[in-house]
Amino acid sequence: MRSSGSGARVVISDRHSLFRVYTMKRHILLPLLTYPDATSEIMVANAVMLARHMQATLTVCPVEITIPDVSNALSSLIIDAARMAREAGALSRKRASALTQKVVDEARAASVDLRTREIKVEEPFVVDALAEASRAYDLVLLELAGLSRPIVEAVLFGSGRPLILYPPAPFGGRIDRVAIAWDGSRAAARAAHDASFFLEQASKVCLLSVIDEKPVTYETGDCLIENLLKSGVTAEATRVRAHGKPVGEVLQSKALELRADLLVMGGFGHSRLREFVLGGATEAVLTSITLPVLLSH
Repeated sequence: MRSSGSGARVVISDRHSLFRVYTMKRHILLPLLTYPDATSEIMVANAVMLARHMQATLTVCPVEITIPDVSNALSSLIIDAARMAREAGALSRKRASALTQKVVDEARAASVDLRTREIKVEEPFVVDALAEASRAYDLVLLELAGLSRPIVEAVLFGSGRPLILYPPAPFGGRIDRVAIAWDGSRAAARAAHDASFFLEQASKVCLLSVIDEKPVTYETGDCLIENLLKSGVTAEATRVRAHGKPVGEVLQSKALELRADLLVMGGFGHSRLREFVLGGATEAVLTSITLPVLLSH
């Protein structure tokens, strides 16, 4: 039996042994980046449509940056660093205002519950501020474009929350078919769990395994498929060979071939002095994506 609402099913019994079912509304965070690159209007539309599909509350968080003045007498003779810092801050504030208004307008038109919060932070600390802010939400939405990768990595590995990474292209919001990148690992299991809402609502779920890249045990995946089937979700396994191609590219290509609207993946990586050492599939996805990818670490 599937959840019919927008959140997790909760069952409460009273002293008469009657049961009441209600749903917890999900909360999505959309950071609005403003400097040096700004979040695109396409990403705004994608976020609003996904929130509408999930019947979720969408919180937008414009990030207004300031750049510390580190000029000295010598550098001031070459460039006016103080003026450049002021102009960057003004541009960030202007973009934050315009993007926020864009989200407000689109959310109103789509009847999406919208909230706003803002972050004002010095530019070097944006990644840490967004990783911390993300911890209060069920899901974070980010766009892989321009110079956003450090923020994507910080949220993925530092927030403890799943994120959906979008390519710079429009998507309708509805997620009907889901592919799960499955290798039997802890990260893959975590990602599948974090994608529960989408699995429950999907018309079809495919466990997608690359079988010639590293040893993969199939028993756990078969058990997961069995559990999904018992829960009323149509699910099946698909196994492919990479033939030496990057695993991330193979997974995305096969997901598109299966007409998946979302690819679910575990994010592999750890930090060495703030520089992330990434797994091969994660590295490929953070370099180039062709469909929305839910990443969880």
